[in-house]
Amino acid sequence: MTSNSAPSRGWNDLDVKTGGTGRPNLNEVRDYHVARLNHALRRPGMWARETTLRLFLDAVAFVDGIDQVWQAECEQLRARGAFTSLGVPGAFARILPGYHDDGAAVASVYADIAWRHGWLTVDRTLSAEDLQRLGDGVAHWCSRDRNLDEVLAEFGSPSVLLGPSDARSSKTLVYAANRATGLICLHFVGTHDRNATKPQSESPPALLAIRHGDGVFADTFTFTPTGTVYRQQVDR
Repeated sequence: MTSNSAPSRGWNDLDVKTGGTGRPNLNEVRDYHVARLNHALRRPGMWARETTLRLFLDAVAFVDGIDQVWQAECEQLRARGAFTSLGVPGAFARILPGYHDDGAAVASVYADIAWRHGWLTVDRTLSAEDLQRLGDGVAHWCSRDRNLDEVLAEFGSPSVLLGPSDARSSKTLVYAANRATGLICLHFVGTHDRNATKPQSESPPALLAIRHGDGVFADTFTFTPTGTVYRQQVDR
């Protein structure tokens, strides 16, 4: 596995003005918007989730002069069934009606787009061989229940962690090699019931599904047994 990308900074860590004075140039404006986008992707629960992500993507696309390409990406989401009248959350609700997180799964869909256009900042990349090993092993990895610790032991830290970094919460791990191969997204559900009144075990989050590819949205998921259970739940 290789690492060739520096950790991303929060948008509020970015000084967009040279020397702290004067009007920022176009590159500095772009850096500012890209940093804001990456912060929102990694911590969607701290922002307005999908609405904020789309606004930030719109801004970055405009600065890069490819706003029409961004609009085409949005139309492609609809065509694939990844965007309904309720947005990307609506598409996830159809596939995993019993699953709730802080917006990390939805953020992973927009991370796909950001990665294709050079807007996603990753902490590290996998070699093409390691990413292929993960992709080729999807059926094997989803044939039985897995937890977060098992995945990290096998594949190492993700290229990007979407969602909370604590050991209990639902989250999505994203692995990347290069833009030609796209992202592989692993969706986890927290096993801790915050409403429980009795002590609980410290079980790590459970893998629900691995998502990869740009075909029909529902067809890009491979589910674990736990994920299959969530698919059969009725959202209330």
